[in-house]
Amino acid sequence: EAVLSLADEVGPDGLRAFWFQRSLGVSTGSSLSTSIDRVNDAINVAEEADGKGGGDSGIRLRTDFRNTALWIGQLQTDANGKASFELQLPDNATTWRAQARAVSGTTQVGEGISELLVTQPLVVRPALPRFLRVGDDVMLRTLVHNGTTTASTITVSVEADGVDVDGSAVRTARIESDRSAVFEWPARATAEGEARVRFRALAAGGDIGDAVEISLPVHLNVTAETTATGGVIDGAIAVEAVYLPDYAIREYGELQISVQGALVGAIADELHHFAPRRYEWSERIASRVIATVAERRAEGKLQQRPLPAQLTADVAKLVSIQRGDGGWAWCQNNCRTNLWITAWVLISLAEAQDAGAVVPERVTEDASQLISRHVHRRTDVVSPADPNQHAFLLYALTRAAPRGSSVAQQHAGTMRALVEQDRSRLTNWGRAYTLLGLIATGHSVRQAPVRALLNDITADIIASANGNHWEDTAHRGSMHNSSVRTTALVLRALADVDPRHPLIEETVRWLVHARSLDRWNTTVARAQAMSSLGAYAQLTGERLGDYDYAVWVNTGEVLEGHFDVSAGEYLDATEIPLTELPLGEVSRVQFERDASQPGRMYYGLNLRYVTPALGISALNRGFAVSHRYTLLGEPDVPVTSAALGEVVRVELTVIAPHDRLFVLVDDYLPAGLEPINLRLNTVSPELIRKLEADRTAVSSGSAPGYYAPWHSWYYSPWQYVDVRDDRVELQASRLYRGVHQYVYYARATTPGEFIVPPARAEESYFPEVFGRSDSGFFTVIDE
Repeated sequence: EAVLSLADEVGPDGLRAFWFQRSLGVSTGSSLSTSIDRVNDAINVAEEADGKGGGDSGIRLRTDFRNTALWIGQLQTDANGKASFELQLPDNATTWRAQARAVSGTTQVGEGISELLVTQPLVVRPALPRFLRVGDDVMLRTLVHNGTTTASTITVSVEADGVDVDGSAVRTARIESDRSAVFEWPARATAEGEARVRFRALAAGGDIGDAVEISLPVHLNVTAETTATGGVIDGAIAVEAVYLPDYAIREYGELQISVQGALVGAIADELHHFAPRRYEWSERIASRVIATVAERRAEGKLQQRPLPAQLTADVAKLVSIQRGDGGWAWCQNNCRTNLWITAWVLISLAEAQDAGAVVPERVTEDASQLISRHVHRRTDVVSPADPNQHAFLLYALTRAAPRGSSVAQQHAGTMRALVEQDRSRLTNWGRAYTLLGLIATGHSVRQAPVRALLNDITADIIASANGNHWEDTAHRGSMHNSSVRTTALVLRALADVDPRHPLIEETVRWLVHARSLDRWNTTVARAQAMSSLGAYAQLTGERLGDYDYAVWVNTGEVLEGHFDVSAGEYLDATEIPLTELPLGEVSRVQFERDASQPGRMYYGLNLRYVTPALGISALNRGFAVSHRYTLLGEPDVPVTSAALGEVVRVELTVIAPHDRLFVLVDDYLPAGLEPINLRLNTVSPELIRKLEADRTAVSSGSAPGYYAPWHSWYYSPWQYVDVRDDRVELQASRLYRGVHQYVYYARATTPGEFIVPPARAEESYFPEVFGRSDSGFFTVIDE
């Protein structure tokens, strides 16, 4: 009854399950489903354990506590519509609810509910936390209820395995009729595992009594750490050294090893996002052209004939909708010529020409003249030129001009002047376009403008061991407002400048993970990402991979197989328990591949381990995390203690200096607190009103953040919130850069001094990007 009262039942009753308004429809069946139904009909209910209650004549130790005493899925009645069963009830002293639902062969339905109270004259009700941590000082408490008609002197004793009890194990008190008394013992959790606590109560004279055994987990006070690395094998062998620190706890954690025959994957899967529509604007058509050419680059079929019919049709459509001034607009009607769109279309036509499409010379000339007039127009301090727009437009002009022509060299001179005069105003995407234009006109990495831009891009990286990306502030009026497009442009620039640049592989990894999150959420960003990855795949030839591979850890082989990238076989991974690695020593991880065959092999290593958390400091490796405890009535005053029964307000703050993907946050609670779940009926309406008032005061104040997920009308980045016994878990598929706060509430339920482990945040696919708070203690006082 107690469990069922936590929330309202959501399932329909028997009548509504079978008798309800139905729309017209057709259903089909198969012999397989009929066969399964017959098997289900033949299921027999397992015989229950022998016994009808009662038990031994002495005091029996109660250990079997369950929420469901019996479940019978199918029970057939006799000719009179009656059925019976036997069961031995668990040891719970509670009210059981029996519910039966029946259906006849003619779909007549009915149901009934009855209750059964199970109790005894003297009842022991333990009041223990749901878990403990090694190092917690806890008060082991039990409530003893005298259900007899006379007062009695009750002797209560405690026995514990897994925790050390201080002082005498026996307490005695007089309990009046139909009254209860609390008995308690100070104890300390000293070892990880499972603690068993037994309470025995005996009335004077020894005629009545009760005994209960409760088990609860005892966790280590630890925090997780991750180090990672990755690389690429062009030859036959690569070796990485893995050092497991001597303070790591080897029973928890693993060495994650992954190998890939290709990072890009099959980018042809993205082409369905560009499916033709009845009404399309020029930007979408140009993006489809760029995406189609990117797919051909990646597969090594750029110059292969014949051209896709859709590509030929798209080029013809772009040519046909060019305006008289040489440009293109966002839409067909009521839209003025747009230079951003014109440059994007000009780039797409150059890509189509690379694939062998024929573009009339006059089309590119007219568009180039329009753009050139804008780039070389007179400007003043009131309306200054935008160097980033100029970088984009100059790159488009360079792509449209014949290689090595005087026109291309003239554009190159303008780009060099742009670097000299406006280098400090260039964003990352502006730098990338300038680099692409300079390389296209014959500049090398040894020349000063290229070196300068490359240094600026490298200095602005948002890096981790297995993922690099770049961000820019939104550029109003342009198409460059996403980290995906900026990162893709930088990747293309790095690959053109130096195909062996050390940042390239990690940048590709980030783009691929952004794809899995559907961060390629605009046609322009998706086309640019595909273009950059396609150029990378063409450069490396990774889509041609076909070879045997193996991975060794010290002297043991842990992975072996064959990659055939064209057939979609290019991923493998394993996890090595840390117990197989020596502490305080270096382990050798060797990657091997058949170098006589084409392709590349990429690898990644994540060393995940836990360390003791007592007294540990906060750590920021991509996230700054903190949590603060206050009382409900004084939300601005931090506390490290609370009285038994008080509501504690927990304010969790996560600072992300950059956009992060697939973020997981764990805020671990001290064992003396239990989180309050407002979705449950056990929370009083008065407390809900107080928490609502607190939420309103916080959200309308000056502090930024996102609060209380049970109020659904306002924005929260946390798409998933899970309240558990020992922590609150938050998940966000995308966490924007900035300060994010989350407030929840817990109640002080068990006296003692408890460890507060660090709260932790990590980027799931890049676990080396993480952060944690410091640790501490929280005291629950029995006033």
